Amino acid sequence: MKDITSMKLLALADIHGYVDHIANIADAITSCDAVVIAGDITNFGGRTQAQTVLSAFEHFGKPILAVPGNCDPSGVNEVLVARGSSLHGTGIESNGLRFVGVGGSLPCGGATPNETGELAFQDTLENAVSGFTDTSRLVLVTHQPAYGTRLDNVASGRHAGSRAIRRFIEDYGPILAVSGHLHELPGTDTIGPTTLINPGPLRQGCYATIEIQGKTAHPNFFQV
Repeated sequence: MKDITSMKLLALADIHGYVDHIANIADAITSCDAVVIAGDITNFGGRTQAQTVLSAFEHFGKPILAVPGNCDPSGVNEVLVARGSSLHGTGIESNGLRFVGVGGSLPCGGATPNETGELAFQDTLENAVSGFTDTSRLVLVTHQPAYGTRLDNVASGRHAGSRAIRRFIEDYGPILAVSGHLHELPGTDTIGPTTLINPGPLRQGCYATIEIQGKTAHPNFFQV
């Protein structure tokens, strides 16, 4: 039996329907315990494109834990739910870790199909965590980053993250919070005990691996 105090994750975000890099990261997929996808699986592609992207992972036999992004129409989360992969508003336990998440983004400059507000983020996250009697050893997966960190500090110097997601992190202290959305800000930061990760857009060949040991997350960033 695998030691439940450790787990290796492959963190991806912003695939935008581009599957070519999945073959290029085959070794990373093979060596991980689960694949975490922080949204924008498709590029406005809906069910068919979501199935194409997710099917590219199938022969590796790894669990996929994901949320939709702002460029993912509603059918994308329906595909994730049908595959047992959706973390949007729900929780999944794996290897002693409790994964929860919320998809979509705050309103952006353009009209994308999966935009929402802070209250919806708050309610969805509370619903996600409500299924666990023990909320220790959480891993949070969102498309929108938390407010006020290196991962949401856009070029103008404005912080573009979610205050509701930040409050959730401050209240629950997950071990790890994975987000995407802002392609230009891959990297890591912390809020209290929580390690924050934006793996960067897989569309541009970026990904991260994360070793969770006990209550500590150790990220490594790569680009193909």
